Amino acid sequence: MEPIYPLNEEYISRFCGLPVCIVTHDGRRHVGILTHCRNGRVMLNGQSSGQAYIDQHTSDSASKNKKTKSKKKEKEQPLQDELPKAQTQSYYDGYGYNPWGAAFAVDLALIAFLFLLL
Repeated sequence: MEPIYPLNEEYISRFCGLPVCIVTHDGRRHVGILTHCRNGRVMLNGQSSGQAYIDQHTSDSASKNKKTKSKKKEKEQPLQDELPKAQTQSYYDGYGYNPWGAAFAVDLALIAFLFLLL
């Protein structure tokens, strides 16, 4: 473990994407992947802002494509019955498996120590 010091947003942001350990003033420990540090908060195990934009953009374009495709289908084959759909839902929840746990945010003022895990 390497200490990350000083505890300011600009310096902490350099370690985004790396595993860290947060120790708060009351002794609690939180381990995870540093997602971002902004607005006085440190976020672990969340989506990066770029990934959130990609996911949102993909879902928006997919819903637009569905609407245009469904309109075309109605015009081309108005009497065809709907075929049963294959089961596509599985254990994968869209966010993937994260061994570090759920997303977690903590105020920068509550952090006593921040360590980079090697």
